[in-house]
Amino acid sequence: QLSTSQPSPERVPSPEEQEWAGPEALCPGWLEDEAPDGKVPGDSGDPDGATHAYERLQSALCQEGLPPTLDCSAEPRTGFGPLDMTVCILGSPTPFLPVLLEGGTRCPGAMVLCLSPSWASRVPSESSPGAWSLLLSRGVSFKVGGHSALETFVPPRRVNYVTGTFAPGDPEGGWVGELARDLDCPTGGSVPLAHRLEDTLVTRLVLAARTNLPVPPTLAFVLGARGDLPAEPVAPGVRLVRLQDPQGQQSLVQEE
Repeated sequence: QLSTSQPSPERVPSPEEQEWAGPEALCPGWLEDEAPDGKVPGDSGDPDGATHAYERLQSALCQEGLPPTLDCSAEPRTGFGPLDMTVCILGSPTPFLPVLLEGGTRCPGAMVLCLSPSWASRVPSESSPGAWSLLLSRGVSFKVGGHSALETFVPPRRVNYVTGTFAPGDPEGGWVGELARDLDCPTGGSVPLAHRLEDTLVTRLVLAARTNLPVPPTLAFVLGARGDLPAEPVAPGVRLVRLQDPQGQQSLVQEE
């Protein structure tokens, strides 16, 4: 159901409504020296991350011929309870844009994109001791027809499902992985899982040694100790060579 602050699909938004919020709206209080309580450790409050992600979102929406995101943050959304569905996407919007658009069509308002760690907080779970609940104070929600809105939630909105950009090389992977760690709701991945799935050597060792599936002939040089690899892997087609120091071992490399 569309909120009262969301323009109807028939009305064309004015240029003032189409203008996206600046850094202060995306990261409130980013000029303050101290981060608010409950935020993820290490969040510097630098608005560049949210600003750049927001610009990428607007570019992606424009390429799809969809309207720009409206800034509705001045009128906080209220009334969310434990039974309200909230599917949260953490990090870069680009990989999950089809999911956000489809989710906005099937469950308007339930898909919320979080572009900054300052938009969320972790609190001890009331239902699962030792776990955490993820609360959203701000996010970009998606509605029918590709409409989206930057919104604030008072009180913060509890998340029921989390996924995001857990890729090891993604610059946002650090805070995304920290927010999604040890939650009391299902998650669509984790940084350790992404490390294992995207590690070609580990993948081939598992396929060859545990499932007897053929893999391409593989010669892998590993620098230093890696606890996630067996000491002497027995996998057809895979040979692992450990190097203590890359300097002065050219002959060993050439021999192998």
